[in-house]
Amino acid sequence: MGVDRDMRRMITEETEHGDRDADHLAHAGRGADRGATTRATLLAAAREVFRQQGYAQAAITDIVALADASVGSLYHHFAGKADLYLALYGELDDAREARTRAAVRRVREAGAADPMRLLLAGARGYLDVCIEQRQTGAMFTRGDGPPGFELMWRRGVQDWVTRNTEFFARSGEPLDEAAAIVMTGALMLAVTEVSLAADDDRARQLADGVLQVLARLGSRPS
Repeated sequence: MGVDRDMRRMITEETEHGDRDADHLAHAGRGADRGATTRATLLAAAREVFRQQGYAQAAITDIVALADASVGSLYHHFAGKADLYLALYGELDDAREARTRAAVRRVREAGAADPMRLLLAGARGYLDVCIEQRQTGAMFTRGDGPPGFELMWRRGVQDWVTRNTEFFARSGEPLDEAAAIVMTGALMLAVTEVSLAADDDRARQLADGVLQVLARLGSRPS
């Protein structure tokens, strides 16, 4: 009977300990969910304030007021206004990158192997996101971002050029670096013009026109 009592006591203690662990994990999970929600709300508010006022004129107080949050909660998740701006740019960049990869993968799976066709498919995916998030994209083309942002953007363009050139080299059809710069520069200019277009129809027209020109530039004499 003593053993049974000891066993019951051990089971009870382990159950209570397990319950405390489960409660702790559930509480931590709820805290993480609240943190993620707060972060998303602050980003959404910052996006709206930056759209309406521009980066230079935007104030932290305006962002937290729109998010119905405190200044302390903002600084818990972000280092400041510049960090919010860069986080929003990162989200847009991630969306464009994901759409580009998905577009190229679909064309590859359909049997296409021509590097130019793959590049144009990726460019189409990239510009599609720019059209869908045109107002957000316009935030980053007005030239009033935080110090160093323009340099970061230019480095991103240079990286794009490098990757395009290496992509063609791996395909066995090397692309002259100058041609890669021209094509990538045209695409980046298209991103700017699409973001600043009067409406989605005009943005789509511009994107289609740029892709048609790129297709002609990339075509090889038979």
